[in-house]
Amino acid sequence: MFSTVYKVTSPRVVEEFVDVVEDIESKVLVKVDVMAICKADIRYFLGAREKSVLEHKYPLAPIHEAVGHVVKDPTGTFKKGDKVILIPNSVDERYYTDPENRRCQRPDLGENYYSKATFRSSTTDGFMREYYTASPDLLVKYGHVPANLAVFSELLSVASAALRRINFNEVKKLALFGDGIMAYIVYIDLTQDHPELDLTVFGIDQNKLALFKDAKTTTFEEYKGEKFDTLIECVGGKFSEDAINNMISLAIPGADLILMGVSEDKVLVNTRVVLDKGLSLKGVTRSTREDFIHASNIIQDKKSQEKLSIMVLSENKINSVIDIYRCYEEEINNKTKIGKNLLVW
Repeated sequence: MFSTVYKVTSPRVVEEFVDVVEDIESKVLVKVDVMAICKADIRYFLGAREKSVLEHKYPLAPIHEAVGHVVKDPTGTFKKGDKVILIPNSVDERYYTDPENRRCQRPDLGENYYSKATFRSSTTDGFMREYYTASPDLLVKYGHVPANLAVFSELLSVASAALRRINFNEVKKLALFGDGIMAYIVYIDLTQDHPELDLTVFGIDQNKLALFKDAKTTTFEEYKGEKFDTLIECVGGKFSEDAINNMISLAIPGADLILMGVSEDKVLVNTRVVLDKGLSLKGVTRSTREDFIHASNIIQDKKSQEKLSIMVLSENKINSVIDIYRCYEEEINNKTKIGKNLLVW
């Protein structure tokens, strides 16, 4: 069986390939329905990583945020037509025996941190394809939810992974730094699972902050309140340095700082205050199957669906590589809205 696959072959160049869809007699065959571009996909598209890294990446099919429906399942796990979330990360049998992996098996971490794990659109081709085959454990059924909302499940799973790093029995006041997509996704998860939480969101764009309706919102410069025992950073990029150091200044002794924003540059951190306060810094990036299951539960909630719906900026049918270029440019140029321009087969 053949499938159209689009791959980034060099900066700002996307080409169409025809791949053979393998293992259709032993794995679940999925028709990809809706995809979303993330900042990592944009970095590969623009070539905004070190040349030595990119030389080992191209050609690379992008996209790790995707949902689809089951076409055929010889394993008997799913029914034809079942709607599923595609899990982008996986490990092989080495995960269970490699001594390097001993810390990853803690429940607050997970297999996604194993150095030999693979991740779609990074260490292996992503989901920018018509058809995809996977073992059943790399798919999660999501039920009667619009696909254009379910596609945000990967982001919700990362939020779930971040919140697993927090002991909520010890949380009295939580600060969320960021007013972009990831911060909004973490906000959705927090308000769903911990509706009584004393939550303050720090940002700079008042129009974006207005969307965080179930939390207190402010800028760092305007804030005059109490300090926090738990702080989450969802800024990333060149502004992550300011955000992390502002968090350090607002943290009480012994506070936990959860870092989620990705920066290609080294970030200077005020380690003197980290030491003085005995702070813990925890990094979060990818999620586990359990996080995807949690995400599939979140999207069943009507209030969460309402919050997710504002993130659908447009839905774009893919008929040719030109449509992919257009979506990438729209994502690159979107500086003012929380949301994504989705790709639809």
